[in-house]
Amino acid sequence: MKIFTLFLFLGIFCSCNRTKQKINNEEPQHGSVVIDSTVYHSIKDNRIKIDINSPQKASLFDYFSHIELIPLETNNEVLIGYCEEIICYKGRYYVFDRDQQKIQVFDDNGSFIFKIDKRGQGPGDYSEIRSIYLNTFTENIDIVGMGFIYSYNLSGNHVRTLRPSNLKSIFDNIIAVNDKTYVLYTGYKGEKIHYFDLEDNKIFRQEYEEDPFFNENVHISAQSPFYEYNGKGFFYRIADNKTYEVGADSLITAYILDFGRYNYDPQKLGLPNDPTSIITLPYRMDIQGQNNKYLFAQILLHDNIPLIMIYDKSTDEERLIKNFIEQVDFVPRKVSNEYVLSWCSHGALERYVTKDILDNDNFQKLNKLLNSKEEENTIIIKYYFK
Repeated sequence: MKIFTLFLFLGIFCSCNRTKQKINNEEPQHGSVVIDSTVYHSIKDNRIKIDINSPQKASLFDYFSHIELIPLETNNEVLIGYCEEIICYKGRYYVFDRDQQKIQVFDDNGSFIFKIDKRGQGPGDYSEIRSIYLNTFTENIDIVGMGFIYSYNLSGNHVRTLRPSNLKSIFDNIIAVNDKTYVLYTGYKGEKIHYFDLEDNKIFRQEYEEDPFFNENVHISAQSPFYEYNGKGFFYRIADNKTYEVGADSLITAYILDFGRYNYDPQKLGLPNDPTSIITLPYRMDIQGQNNKYLFAQILLHDNIPLIMIYDKSTDEERLIKNFIEQVDFVPRKVSNEYVLSWCSHGALERYVTKDILDNDNFQKLNKLLNSKEEENTIIIKYYFK
């Protein structure tokens, strides 16, 4: 009982301390903390040094033990146009098809279960889907579209529709920081981050400005600028080497990807008003995510070639990988402690998978898919950590 009381006190203390903090000036101690038999490693000095002039080769076997393929069921009634996003939750995959503007739901084997396809003007309908998000506080699937948040439960039933009363800009992505607050991201003019209080139904804080170039040329990104890890939300942007923790009422610098003399100010890019000029930047952030041991980032250099950065928090070692020895395209879309989740179209499967790391069952799946004469739906790829 005394041990339980001690942990309860520590949990309340840490929670209150995080809520009140707005500016993080203290450097966290580097090392590992064991909580509930799980090891959490921190980022040393909140900074990862990256030498973009020295990309390396690496093997998938350096990090992963095996790959699992999960082909999503394909038939005349279940066809995916373009897979923009996949949410994996409680043994189900919620697949956002941007082309068809609907969400198709599959079980953990890839078998189709049901779909959320309610585009319209009636009660419980949505106008469009710009992005989807799994709110773990409510266990709802939230659909973002035309300034509204449409919430559906895990069975696909409409729960509620939200829209801030003082909304001034359509938003593209969302993340929940608690059961009463959403943070909205907009790719349009002005501040990019908007804090939305559900009880007051109002935006109560706006922050994070960028170079005016982005107001006209860089709006909706296929990849959300948010990711979640260890009960916290994180925010990153294409031209900013800082990643921020999404606090209860403000952004807090979480860590910096330090490119040395190539660092630049995202608010003063000096780019001409031409979308193609963005590739002249020395680097751009494309995808980020982390687990207890690793931090992953996909970084685009000025030649538009993607590099994978893998930072081992347990050893404070960073690797910038240009090629994997297995000659595969590796896109770390979602990172958990167990695996990296990615996906690809049927026609691109050979570029994303190597036979060397497949067990017999998944080897047979691969051969069957490659020999299929019909176009199949999206294939989910899970890279399991060693």
